[in-house]
Amino acid sequence: MRASPTVVLRRLLRLALVCLVFALPPAHATPATTVAAPATVRTADPDAATARFFNRDIATFRSRFLGNTPEMRARAAEANIERIVEQAGVAKATYQPAPQGVIILLDGQLVTVVTPADVDSLRNETLDKTRDGILLRLGDAVREAETARAPGRLARGIGWCIAATALVLLALWILRFVFAHLRTRADAWTKARLSRIPNESARHMALAFMASGRGFARVFAWIVVLFVVEEWLRFCFAQFAWTQPWAGAMTGWMAGRLSKWGNAILHAVPGLVTALVILLVARVFVQAIRLAFQGVEHGRFRLIGIDSQVAEPTRKLIVVVVWLFALAMAYPYLPGAETDAFKGLSLFVGLMVSLGASSIVGQAAGGFTLLYSRTMNVGDVVRIGEAEGTVQQIGLFTTRIRTPMGVEVSFPNNVVMGGKLENLSRAPDGAGFWLQAIAVIGYEVPWRQVHRLLMDAAHATPGVVDAPAPFVLQTALGDFGIEYRLRARIADVEQRWIALSALHAQIQDAFNAAGVQIMTPHYEGDPETAKIVPRAHWEGHGEG
Repeated sequence: MRASPTVVLRRLLRLALVCLVFALPPAHATPATTVAAPATVRTADPDAATARFFNRDIATFRSRFLGNTPEMRARAAEANIERIVEQAGVAKATYQPAPQGVIILLDGQLVTVVTPADVDSLRNETLDKTRDGILLRLGDAVREAETARAPGRLARGIGWCIAATALVLLALWILRFVFAHLRTRADAWTKARLSRIPNESARHMALAFMASGRGFARVFAWIVVLFVVEEWLRFCFAQFAWTQPWAGAMTGWMAGRLSKWGNAILHAVPGLVTALVILLVARVFVQAIRLAFQGVEHGRFRLIGIDSQVAEPTRKLIVVVVWLFALAMAYPYLPGAETDAFKGLSLFVGLMVSLGASSIVGQAAGGFTLLYSRTMNVGDVVRIGEAEGTVQQIGLFTTRIRTPMGVEVSFPNNVVMGGKLENLSRAPDGAGFWLQAIAVIGYEVPWRQVHRLLMDAAHATPGVVDAPAPFVLQTALGDFGIEYRLRARIADVEQRWIALSALHAQIQDAFNAAGVQIMTPHYEGDPETAKIVPRAHWEGHGEG
C-alpha cells in the first residue's frame, strides 16, 4: 500500500531532524584546537543488548548513544520495528549514512542508529559489514512476519504438523516391529550357535558378548528414535514463521555435529589402521609362540633349556610381554590419545593398577619362583604348614593341593614361599615314600624278638618294597619300655595312608600271635595278664 504525501513529508522532517542532531556541535564549543566530545561511549560487552523481532536477532548495541544505554536503545529499536510493521503496506529496510554512524530505516522511518562503537571488533567486523547484516536480518524478519499474517498460513502449518506427527508415529511403530523381529532372529541364531560350542568357558564368553551386543543394539535403536523425533520437531518448527529460527538452529547443530563426527572419523582412520596392524602383528607372534611351546609341553623337544614342566607358564609370561609391548606401541595411534582427558584417564588407571596389583605381582613372582626353582612338581606329596596332600596345580598366583580326605586346599604363592614346605616325594633313593611306625615294648621282651616281629609285619604289609629293605631303630630307652621305630618304603606315595594302616594292623597281629604286649601310648603298671588279643578273638569276641 502506497503512503500518502502527508506521511512522506512527516518522514522527511524526522530524517532531517536526526541529521541536524548529528551535525550540531557541542553547546560550548572551544576554538578549533579543541576536539568535540563524542556522542557515543563504548561500554563493555557484558552490557551489550540485542534487539529482536519475530524471534530473530536484529542488531546488537554495545555503546551508549545520546545518553541512552544499550538496553534502552535495543528496546527502542524493537518498539520502532513493531510500530512500523503494524502499519499498512510492505516495509522495506534501508539505511542512511550519518556523520557518527548509520541510520537504519524501515519503510523510510527511523528504526535505530548504529555507531562505530557498536561494531564487534573482536570478530574484525567493520561498520559496513555490521550495517549489511542488520539490513539482511531485519528484511528477513519483516518478510516472515508479513508471511505469517497471510490467511491460511497458520492452518497449513498445523495441518502439516498433524500429518508429520502421524507419519512419525507410523515410523516409530514400524521401527519397533523391525527391531523386535531382528532381536528375535538374532537370539535364535545365537542360541543355535551356542549349542554347538563344547567348551563351557567359551560358551559363557559367547553369552557375555551376546549380552553386550544386545546393549549396543538397544543404544542404537534409541539413537534412531531420537533422530526421528528430532527431525519431526525440526519439521514442525519450520512450518511457522515464529519458530523457523529454532528449526534453522537445529539444522545447523545437526549438520555441525555430523560434519565434526565425520571429520573425526576420517582423521582417526589412519591411526586406527596403524594400531590394528600392530595388534595383528602381535597376534601373529603370539600364534607362533603358542605353536612353539606346544611342542615343548608335549615333550617333543626342549627350547633353550625350557622343559614341559615350565613350558606353559613361560608361554603365558612371553605372551603377556608381547601384548603389553603391542599396546604400548599402538597407544599413540588411538583417537584422542594426545588429549588431556585421555592422558588423565591413563594416569588414573595406571595409579589404581599400581596400588592394587602389588600383592598380585608378589604372588605371581612367587609362582614363577616355585616353578623355575623346581621346589615341587605336580603330583608330588607336600606338607605346607599343617596341610598335607598331593600337588594339583602350581599357578601364577596360587598353589592347589588335595588332601587324603579329598579336600582341595589353595595357598597363595607368597604364603608358600614365606613358610615351610616339605616335599615328601623327594627322597635321595628315588621315588617312593617311607612309612614309619612307633611302638613301645617293655624291657622284659628281648629286643631281637621285637625286631623280628616288626620286620615280619613289614614284609606282610602289601605295597612295601624289598629294596630298600625295611629296618628297625631303637630310638629311646624310656622309664618303662624301649621305643622302636619301624621304617618301610612303599612305591606309591598316593597309597601311604592305606599302607600305614595295613602296617599297623600287621604289627598288632604279629605281637598278639607272639603274646607280646604293646605298651604304647601310655603305661601305668604291669597287669596280672598281658594285654593282648588271643588269636581266637582276632575276628571279634562273638565269633569263632
